[in-house]
Amino acid sequence: MEPLRGHAKLAIVLAACAVVAVCGVIAAVLISRNGHETTAPLPIAPTTGSWTPLTVRPPKVPTGGAGIPVSVDPRVTRNDFSTTMAPLGPHRYGMTIINTSDLGAVNAFQWYPPPGVHVLDVVDSTKGHCTTNGVTGYAVNQTSFLCNDLDLKPPSCTCLGDGDSMTVTFVTDKDVAYGEGDLRVRAATLAFDRIPTFQQSSSPSAPQIKRIVSRPAAAAGSGGLSASERNDAQRALDGLQKSNIAFQLVALSRWVQSIPAACRVRPVPQSAGTYKVYVFWVPALAVNPYVWLDMNLTKDPRKGTFELGTAQSVPAGGSVDTALLSRYGSKQVRKGRELMVAHGNGVFAKPGATCQVLKNGSLRLLPDG
Repeated sequence: MEPLRGHAKLAIVLAACAVVAVCGVIAAVLISRNGHETTAPLPIAPTTGSWTPLTVRPPKVPTGGAGIPVSVDPRVTRNDFSTTMAPLGPHRYGMTIINTSDLGAVNAFQWYPPPGVHVLDVVDSTKGHCTTNGVTGYAVNQTSFLCNDLDLKPPSCTCLGDGDSMTVTFVTDKDVAYGEGDLRVRAATLAFDRIPTFQQSSSPSAPQIKRIVSRPAAAAGSGGLSASERNDAQRALDGLQKSNIAFQLVALSRWVQSIPAACRVRPVPQSAGTYKVYVFWVPALAVNPYVWLDMNLTKDPRKGTFELGTAQSVPAGGSVDTALLSRYGSKQVRKGRELMVAHGNGVFAKPGATCQVLKNGSLRLLPDG
């Protein structure tokens, strides 16, 4: 696919997380496996090292004539699935997909065939609802297949590959070799606990694990939250430290190769002590999707919900468009803004506050301007 020419850059129209140093008193909460908690005063809230705002190195895209970026493939890929594919007849295949992701349960995925190949029909699937999905626009005309209404459970360890699996039978217009095409997560329910990458010892003599939670004091703001609400909201955010959610906030940023374009916290109406947290990413490259994480947090972080969603940034056949997303100009800016607002479900209304992702995956409330 040939990207649009020009020097149009992605305008800054999405709500961004400002870099602000927040100082205050923090409390250390030692949480053991039996639920016992103690608090103790700590020095001024750290703003260096792992407690500084998250930064992501942008992709290096070389330029050609007249300084126009050249399409290359410097993207960061995810490995969320293991697949096998067997031919079942002329241009007919059975693909088995296994959840090997460290995200959690996969609720939807999409498979793009290699360039020049179309999916003509989805014959059957052992789980969920799978259909052909036409992709048109930007001089592209291709058909993939999309499976949703799934609940593919995650593996107990990514080293074991024992997550849920399903098989999709489909027909294409041309031959497809094993390993060709591109399979991408479209929606997932994130697990609160980290999914291990190696098997841990189950010895009963293993020492108890304690989790240290450090809470930066909530900065004052003008977003309509009271001081007590800001403190309560920050405590809810603190519950995510050291969890899989904190890990994924960093991992997802590195995947799309940009820091979150929006991070917002808002009380849930008529549900005291519950906060909606919304993080939205705009990808650096057209090959990667827009990504959002929609969370509902309570005083007990394990009872929160963590829903991941994605949308293809540029309708692409396969994953061949590795141009900078900014080359698509104002049309793409409008699309990004519309997606951000649509999936925020009112989180940008007052009362609310802006948040910021730190290098260690922690979330910090910021003062609103």
